[in-house]
Amino acid sequence: MNFLNPVLLTLIKGLHEIINNYAVTIIVFTVLIKLVVMPLNLKSRKSTQRMTAVQPKMQALQEKYKDDQEKLNQKLQELYRKEGVNPMGGCLPMILSMFILFAMFYALRMFANEQLVTQFLTFYHNPDIDPMTLTDSFLWIKNLWMPDSPFATYMPDVQSLQLVEFEVWNDISAKLAAAGTIPEALHFADRNALTAYINDVVAPFIASDAYAPYVAPVAGLGDLSILGLIHFTIYQQGNGWFILPILSVATQMLMQKMTMKQTQMNPSQAGSQKTMLYVMTFMSLYFCAIYNSAFALYWVVSNVYALVENVAFEKYFKMQDRKAAKAEEVGI
Repeated sequence: MNFLNPVLLTLIKGLHEIINNYAVTIIVFTVLIKLVVMPLNLKSRKSTQRMTAVQPKMQALQEKYKDDQEKLNQKLQELYRKEGVNPMGGCLPMILSMFILFAMFYALRMFANEQLVTQFLTFYHNPDIDPMTLTDSFLWIKNLWMPDSPFATYMPDVQSLQLVEFEVWNDISAKLAAAGTIPEALHFADRNALTAYINDVVAPFIASDAYAPYVAPVAGLGDLSILGLIHFTIYQQGNGWFILPILSVATQMLMQKMTMKQTQMNPSQAGSQKTMLYVMTFMSLYFCAIYNSAFALYWVVSNVYALVENVAFEKYFKMQDRKAAKAEEVGI
């Protein structure tokens, strides 16, 4: 997946040069990716429809040869060839979508790390600047590179900066120094050197009067917990309202349920789909709540596009069925 990350980042940055807004760039980029894979999705839906149509014949064979697995497999293969269906025909788009999803996750995480280091170092060396001029906002979200949540600060905090690789600090500081934004580049030899810098420079500055107001908790709500297991803090300068994580869950559930409704399944398959529904719903909530808003935006837009595409495909297939029925009536 590493080979794809630079490609995606280059495409996003290139598109941003035209649009000049990262949130809109991500929305447009998501739609473009979906349009590229749409022919595969259409082919997959056709394959799924054909598989649904032959389900009664498959069930008849399964009942007839339930005591002879070898014969059953042979007859099923004959049925697939006769009907022109492929049981695995609907898998490729799903695998491709998951591959792109995780590639986007890593690419946007890399880019978010670059942006957070840029924001911190710029403000550290220019504390009189308005920090809102350093962030990429989107509607209710103050900083696209932090989570959409009142439980996250909009300016990078110690925890978010600790997660950035030391190579990123070196690279970004060199670019900022070359641009004259900061006096000199950083040169960390390894992770330990960065950790020392975080402890000796970053943490004290974030605790200083110049930075502390942007990471200050709401009075009395600084350390909340659920059953003593999940701890969270509500910040005065929270980065969002948890809207994208909620939308990701809602759209994910709608998409999964629509898929289940459109596909005829036996009880075993239905059970697997329900399990997948719960897994994907949990994944969407977790990733969109914990990681940057840019990725959450990608996830939500991707789900909304899939819902619209599903509706469009459904209408298309119904129109094709009506045409076929009319042609049969007139003897064509």
